[in-house]
Amino acid sequence: MKKLLLLVILPMLLSCSNHTFDLEKLKFPVEKKILNAAGINTDEYQTFIEGEILSFTGSNNTVMVYDGMRLSGNLSRYNKNVDASNYVSFFEDPTHKDIRAYEIVIRTTEETEQLEKYFDKHFGKTDFYYKDREVSCRIWEKDNSLYYLGINFNFNNPELLNKSRKTALLFVTDKNAKQIIREKSPQGNYFQFYRHYLDAKETPQHKNKKYTYREYIEQRKRENKYKEFDVIYFDHYIEN
Repeated sequence: MKKLLLLVILPMLLSCSNHTFDLEKLKFPVEKKILNAAGINTDEYQTFIEGEILSFTGSNNTVMVYDGMRLSGNLSRYNKNVDASNYVSFFEDPTHKDIRAYEIVIRTTEETEQLEKYFDKHFGKTDFYYKDREVSCRIWEKDNSLYYLGINFNFNNPELLNKSRKTALLFVTDKNAKQIIREKSPQGNYFQFYRHYLDAKETPQHKNKKYTYREYIEQRKRENKYKEFDVIYFDHYIEN
């Protein structure tokens, strides 16, 4: 009888382990039912802008997993009177009605450092890398996806009695989801320069050709050698 029970239970356990939700393993496009199984509500909601990109957000322990790392957390860890969670937002393609991007926002230092170490180890060098005393911005292209990783090194919050901490933002998108990239990709700090590069890639000179961000930077250096206002592209640029 015990052997029979084990034979029944073991396949069930294996089935559950095979269906564990992990953001790192998502491949675009993602069906909404996969998010629903992880506890994310993807019901349509009223918007007032035609073609607006819908987003669906979650912060539970099931969905806040990246390569097995638990990224859920709350600022109540530092101050019990402050309630603000780490979370992930998923973005729906307005045309195809499936998920083609997500953005992880991490407000806690410990989880930020976990994510940062993962990308240092597994993604390594990249053409798009800016870093100063306050922030680093990196973008990688891998497996037909774009990965934007921003790390804030010294984020102060008055509610936390000026506690200095690291925060992170990770935006991952299908590189062909052009409307989502245009409207939802990070544009703060140095990330704005990547938008300029994507625009340059669409010009007749470079369209449908291999044209890296490093090549874009070198071209701007040549074309704007004596124009001081363009020095912003080169300050704090890290050449790996």
